[in-house]
Amino acid sequence: MSLDSIAHLPRGERRAILAREAKNRAEYNWGPWNHKTLPTGTGGCGWNMEVRAVHWNSVFSVLERPTTGATHFAITSLSGIRPSFHEIQRIKNELAGPDATAVEVYPPQSELVDEADMFHFFVVDPLPFSIFKGRK
Repeated sequence: MSLDSIAHLPRGERRAILAREAKNRAEYNWGPWNHKTLPTGTGGCGWNMEVRAVHWNSVFSVLERPTTGATHFAITSLSGIRPSFHEIQRIKNELAGPDATAVEVYPPQSELVDEADMFHFFVVDPLPFSIFKGRK
């Protein structure tokens, strides 16, 4: 979901949708998550072919893709505004669980894919490191 998905709407309707998103974000009122499981091979091309679930609410849309040793989550909103740390933490807690550990990845330039305003994190448990010294 991105601004492209509402580009065909009249300007006033686009503004109203984006104003609603901004209000819901400011109030931390996202509504319930909706979920859809996707059959194998229906996610488009590239890594999107591996997406197995879509989650959405009144603010965010999240793609979920299992990978070797991790689960990839790709977040977007209609406005394309980057989710804050607290928003990503909440998304991680609600979709992967409060005890899950997630990392954000900045790939080598040769692997950079930047075709949409999406923000990515990977749930990897357990991580071989932690913010806290001595964590097991």
